[in-house]
Amino acid sequence: MKKISLSFFFLLLLTTVEARHIIGGEIVYEYLRPGTALGSRVFRITLRLFRDEHTTGAPLPASVGMALFNNDNNSIVGTYIDVPLDSSKIVPANPLPLCITNPPDLDYRVGYYSFEATLPANNLGFSATFQTCCRIDNINNTGNSVGATYTERIPPTNDNSPSFNLGIDVVCYQKPFTLDFGATDPDSQDSLVYYFCNAYNGGAAIDASFSTPAAPPYASIVYTNGFVGTAPLGNNATINRRTGLISGIAPNSGSYVVSVCINTYRNGIYVSTHRKDIVITVALCDFAGAQLEPNYLSCDGFSFDFFNLNTSPLNNSYYWNFGDPGSGPADSSALSTPRHVYSDTGIYTIKMIVNGGTGCSDTAEAQVKVYPGFFPAFSANTPICKGTPLQFSDQTTTNYGSTNFWQWNFGDNSSLADTSRLQSPIYTYLNTGNYNATLIVSSNKGCIDTINKQIKVIDKAMLQITNDTTICSADTLSLIANSSIAGNFIWSPSYNISNINSNTPLVSPDITTTYFVSYSDSFGCVATDSAKVSILDNIIANAGNDTTICKGDALILSLNSNAIYFNWSPTSTLNDPTIKNPAATPSNNYTTYYVIASVSAKCLKTDSITVHAVAYPNAIANNDTTICLGGSANLFASGGTYYLWTPATFLNATNIKNPSVLQPNYGITYIVKVTDTFGCPKPVYDSVNVRVLQVIANAGYDTSVVYGQPLQLQATGGTGYLWTPGTWLNNNTISNPVAHPEDNIQYIVTVTAGPGCIGYDTINVKVFRFAADLLVPSAFTPNGDGINDVIRPLAIGMKSADIFRVYNRWGQLLFSTSEIGKGWNGTFRGAQQSSGTYVWYAEGITFDDRRLAKKGYVVLVR
Repeated sequence: MKKISLSFFFLLLLTTVEARHIIGGEIVYEYLRPGTALGSRVFRITLRLFRDEHTTGAPLPASVGMALFNNDNNSIVGTYIDVPLDSSKIVPANPLPLCITNPPDLDYRVGYYSFEATLPANNLGFSATFQTCCRIDNINNTGNSVGATYTERIPPTNDNSPSFNLGIDVVCYQKPFTLDFGATDPDSQDSLVYYFCNAYNGGAAIDASFSTPAAPPYASIVYTNGFVGTAPLGNNATINRRTGLISGIAPNSGSYVVSVCINTYRNGIYVSTHRKDIVITVALCDFAGAQLEPNYLSCDGFSFDFFNLNTSPLNNSYYWNFGDPGSGPADSSALSTPRHVYSDTGIYTIKMIVNGGTGCSDTAEAQVKVYPGFFPAFSANTPICKGTPLQFSDQTTTNYGSTNFWQWNFGDNSSLADTSRLQSPIYTYLNTGNYNATLIVSSNKGCIDTINKQIKVIDKAMLQITNDTTICSADTLSLIANSSIAGNFIWSPSYNISNINSNTPLVSPDITTTYFVSYSDSFGCVATDSAKVSILDNIIANAGNDTTICKGDALILSLNSNAIYFNWSPTSTLNDPTIKNPAATPSNNYTTYYVIASVSAKCLKTDSITVHAVAYPNAIANNDTTICLGGSANLFASGGTYYLWTPATFLNATNIKNPSVLQPNYGITYIVKVTDTFGCPKPVYDSVNVRVLQVIANAGYDTSVVYGQPLQLQATGGTGYLWTPGTWLNNNTISNPVAHPEDNIQYIVTVTAGPGCIGYDTINVKVFRFAADLLVPSAFTPNGDGINDVIRPLAIGMKSADIFRVYNRWGQLLFSTSEIGKGWNGTFRGAQQSSGTYVWYAEGITFDDRRLAKKGYVVLVR
């Protein structure tokens, strides 16, 4: 490569920093002359690099790094080439539509980088390549800062590449548009085929003047937001394969990478692929206009719904002429979306004028073809055996014109030759399976449709035959062999058979015989099968011995028989009277079932069985019961002969009808199993719940009162209460009497519940003969010995003790409670407090409803 001067190096740095200005590129080549070496050729190779002049990045690079690669082995030809900028010019913009709003400012520049190269002779030609790090930012169908590779394949012939047209067109979002990606070809004998292709990324390129491009193959950019290389502007935009004209409905506003490839063919032989990669801007603009489909076609009716493909709100008025004078006044309309019913078949020219008579007027015309009555169809005899040629026949009918195009796809993924353009082709499937055959058929009037049919390919001919069966020697049987396709049948052996070529021959063998049938259909498919005809003259029918069951139960009638057909009676209590072993559910005490076992009407035998249905035992246990703790209970059951009680816990016996439950200490459920000797072998069960009631009397805690203070007693635990003695009580037979004790006394309460269950409890009442008070000890020792560990108030003659608080000598609250009986243990927030004097405060309500408040000192001793 040429050495880079210092000034160019700084220019390169600038370009590296401001590189996001390149929007596209294309490489073209021109054959100049033969080279001096044998078979060599001299070409002029030109890189066209496109720049958006509205970007703030660097100008076009002063030079670019390019390379030539031998396609035989992807090796570089010579060294990397530093190609200077020859010239640049503004890309011409095509005229904007009339009445456009928010028109974009299209200002693109193209730079030309050319050099001559002598290429030696080889087999696969050469590739010319330039790579760059960055496209413009914020591209909708790929990521930011994605690079680009612009490359061209030069074939091993004296050839010139096509060259894409340079003009640019405005594209407004969600509007109809056209982009001219047509190309001119110096080799006029070549044919060009245009298509969308994946744009390449920049490989390892790190700046806009990347000097060492890589050899092919090249990787695609990563398309995003649902876009792909074959639809870079969405599914509503297509490219004409013959002209390169891109048209359709534009996507949302933004920038989109579009890459178009051209395959060149000479005399039907592929020559090379030319490509152009450029970023298209879809602007936030709108314009009035008229646009129709290129043509309209109806193959199934006369009615058409028309509308303007340009849906701009700037379209204010419409005039339609449907080109159908035979429809009279209906031949025109001022509606925006009219419907027209054509008066006859034929080809019409429809015209739409938008905003007629104004400066924003636009006109569009299109052809309308009306040829109803196109009915595609085809036939194929299926199923077909594998390896057998299958005739497909087009049966399409059309009322106008004639069919002129057929494209068959026989759906055989195992073959690349499963297509045809013949009207009625023949195809051979080599493997079994179901294939989806498709026919695309069209007429010379332009009607086209696609139809499908499933083709079933089988291993052998379809054949169904009579199952193996049994008859008597005196019987005649019709054998049956069926197929969905007509064919020939041959039966063997010819022993006692009416017609060996019939598909339903009559046979009457007197010994067991297997008959074989060979079948071949009209396509040459063959199948064989057989039916065994067994001879049975000695019929066995043994229903078994009479039996006894429990009434309501089902019994399987076990018939021992070699017959084929069975007929049981009576049928009302059988699940199926025609099977060998039906289930019987007799409702009467005695039921006799009869059976006829047969092979045919001439060979049969009968037998019977009587079923005695006996009722289940009637198990009855005594009612649930409740006893007092320490008591006993008697159980009792009836309805059978034998009894078994479970569990055995607390029972004096388990196998008698009336055991005793001896002093249970918890409730328990006993289950009795009852059986009898009347024929029903199954037991019946019943249960008894024995509940144990323990009365726990509670008279409350011992207490003290001040003389003259009433005391409300409260007992719980039962339903009946008796207090003794009744001294100083207002009522000694209730749970909550009021006492006015004049001296120390002990009350005993007797509590009763349930079936005479009794419980006792006592309460001691101490009477003080001084005024109500809150008493607090003067010292306490919280050392954990269980003695004087907690300081608490003693409520004498108090109805309540509402507040008890303890403070240190600085007035900090250390403890507070409103519950009687709670006190301070000498800690604060989990920490033991030191020995010393503390202040306490207490409040409460006396029994005569006076509020009493007291405070004092207590000494904590450790």
